[in-house]
Amino acid sequence: MNDIKYNTLNTRIRTYESQLFDRTRYERMLNAQSAEEIYGMLQETVYGDFINEDDRVHDFEQVLTAELKRVYENMYRLAPDRRIIDYFALKYDYQNLKVLVKASYMQADFSSFLVPIGTQPLAVLKELVATRKSNQVASEMVACIEEVYSYIENYHEVQSIDIIFDNHYWAHLWALGKDYEDEVLQKLIKRQIDIFNISTVLRSYAMKRKRGFISAVLADNGSLPAEELLTEITTSLEAFVAYLQNTPYKVLINASYEELIEKKTLNTFDLRKDNFLMGKLKEQKIVPFGPAALIGYLYAKEIESKNLRILLIGKINKVPEEILRSRVRDSYE
Repeated sequence: MNDIKYNTLNTRIRTYESQLFDRTRYERMLNAQSAEEIYGMLQETVYGDFINEDDRVHDFEQVLTAELKRVYENMYRLAPDRRIIDYFALKYDYQNLKVLVKASYMQADFSSFLVPIGTQPLAVLKELVATRKSNQVASEMVACIEEVYSYIENYHEVQSIDIIFDNHYWAHLWALGKDYEDEVLQKLIKRQIDIFNISTVLRSYAMKRKRGFISAVLADNGSLPAEELLTEITTSLEAFVAYLQNTPYKVLINASYEELIEKKTLNTFDLRKDNFLMGKLKEQKIVPFGPAALIGYLYAKEIESKNLRILLIGKINKVPEEILRSRVRDSYE
């Protein structure tokens, strides 16, 4: 979509991109002797607006959240169409709904787990959970809450409701992408669904889950049919790996196969999938029209927040530098 209405915003985004952390800055942080040293470096950046002199490094999460919240609020204010920002913010709605439902069921205060980011104010989500209806949110979200409570009333537990939330989230995300009709956005959503499904299949395999469970958790609307993924993994892991050799995701499975077999973990996959999507979005940086620049910037900001979390937690826990370096995602440069 050669959409000129994004021209003014795209000019601004080039300025915002210059504030993103590059590999050089990450290297300085990797070389830091302590988490406190990294925290000091953050004070010299946009994150410094949310750091007070008496703050402790262990309070870093509220700083990262505050900066991300500012970015979302700014983009909502500037973007000519809020649906692009909704695409990124929607996951926080569903994350918050999970927290609210579990808090209600367990009669506990989980407010510290709520995130002040999303397509809807927290007050609207709280009302939805309390009444199970709303005319302010999408019908998919209402249907999600109805199904969640139906499950709880039938089975009297909340351990499995994440599956219901995830299914509705992916369906909601795809509906949003179809409605917007932008090729960059739709390709990104399909890739994310594919990667979610591949990751889900591999984790299910490692946990020795049955076919019925895997079928229930796979999302529709990816470029790789969920039924084909299910057929291959229930044949064998080797068949599944062979199937992916003819897809763009062979680099992800080839890098992760050995780790999965030996350690039953997917740390390499998680790193590679973030870098895979980052690489695809970097290819769109030169597109002068439409929302490609906005999409790339918001994804890069999310990855930046993840990287800073990895670095700070790692330094707090004295994780060796080389291990931390292997976990830091690619920067948007």
